[in-house]
Amino acid sequence: MKNFAGNNKVSIFLFQFVLQKNAVSFVLNESIAEDMYQDIEEQMQPLVHACGETLMRYRHLCNESVIMDGNIIEEGCFEVMLSKGLGKHFAEKEKQNLFNDANEISDLLTEVMNKRTKEMERGIYTSPHPVTPKIQRTQSTSKGLEALGRKHESLDELAFFDIETDRLRKLKPDDLPYGVIARKGYDHRGHCYAFEHVTLGDMGKIILIDMEENTRIEAELCNGNSGVLSKKQKVFEEVISIIERGLRQAVI
Repeated sequence: MKNFAGNNKVSIFLFQFVLQKNAVSFVLNESIAEDMYQDIEEQMQPLVHACGETLMRYRHLCNESVIMDGNIIEEGCFEVMLSKGLGKHFAEKEKQNLFNDANEISDLLTEVMNKRTKEMERGIYTSPHPVTPKIQRTQSTSKGLEALGRKHESLDELAFFDIETDRLRKLKPDDLPYGVIARKGYDHRGHCYAFEHVTLGDMGKIILIDMEENTRIEAELCNGNSGVLSKKQKVFEEVISIIERGLRQAVI
């Protein structure tokens, strides 16, 4: 068996991220999906989502149907590969974070296989309901992404320069527009903060990307709930302005 990169030493196919018309789909080994445990699926969901978001940003550079795959090769180790030539377009930190999460997905799938094997050996195996993780944001996914952000980053809060005290301080709820809540987010590019509104829902996220001598800010508006999209965009633009101003003052 070969993977899409041409390696003929694949022992077990684990997963693929496949390009669709306007999306990226996660394709899981069918046998593992049939044996999936609900708690493990919940741990995988934010990892799959984060990988899918990153791959979506590079889908226009991929000329194959499979943009990334993960397999156990004959030597018994996990191998993850991007579509040929795609890796050169990634920033090194972003690519490493992507591969790290792919490896965590592999570890979880290996755990499924090992647990089911032990159950069968002990004669207690029962056929579960098949589970196939999807790349979509749910409330549990958002919580999972927040947990990943706190797990992988030491920077828990945004730091602002307070003119009154002449000192750095953490972002406070009063700094944001009324009804906006900030929480830790997760993104392979850098430090991520997610924002939601009490009535408008998910606002979007802001990513702080460490460069050699400065920090680049990227903001992504959540386009869900199209009926309030214009209101959401207006409020989120206020949030972006506040974050930019605070960070600018922090480095002066």
